[in-house]
Amino acid sequence: MHQGSTCRVFLCRRGVALALLLVGGLVLWLPLPAAAQADTTAQTRLPENHSPNSALWRAAAFPGWGQAYNRHYLKIPLVYLGLAGFSAAALYANNRYLLYRHAYLFTARENTDGSPVFPEYTDDYARLINDLGLPPESDLTEEEVESRRARLEPQFRAQRDNLRRNRDLYYFGFAFWYGLSVLDAFVSAHLMDFDVGEDLTVSVYPAPAASGLRATVRWEF
Repeated sequence: MHQGSTCRVFLCRRGVALALLLVGGLVLWLPLPAAAQADTTAQTRLPENHSPNSALWRAAAFPGWGQAYNRHYLKIPLVYLGLAGFSAAALYANNRYLLYRHAYLFTARENTDGSPVFPEYTDDYARLINDLGLPPESDLTEEEVESRRARLEPQFRAQRDNLRRNRDLYYFGFAFWYGLSVLDAFVSAHLMDFDVGEDLTVSVYPAPAASGLRATVRWEF
């Protein structure tokens, strides 16, 4: 029961991580509020050599540098929040993966005399048994110890594989988030020259044509 509950918890964490990845990515790509964006005066103070390529290599060289180069300072915490979140999740998943891996090797591999092949993993096995709320082996008979190890072996193996997938998923999320921040800096630098002022409007005017009237679109600045 407890083992299945642990599996569901990690599956839930995987779903939460994916949801945060998608939501955070959308937030990172959304334009900043008008009050937080650099106004026209601030944009004219940008260096003349400001270029998307410079923003690209800065963002790739150091997280958030590209956003600072574009003066999108409110995006920098989002960059570090995502990277820190995936790093912490990957570290935790890797620690649990190693714990289950060691416990699995301890239960699965035995010498001809019945002693474990990896006695150095005894402490990890005992720690995991305690985490699962099971009584220590000192309170069990030899037959009960062997029976429990045989029962736990496939469960440890399945949970080890699940944790390894979770860890790899967090590694992928870290790389994806980093790449997304680099792409954001590059695209944002391209958009710096676009006029996004509130006085930019589009008007449609009727105009005479040989076959009747036609609509003409005109931009007004």
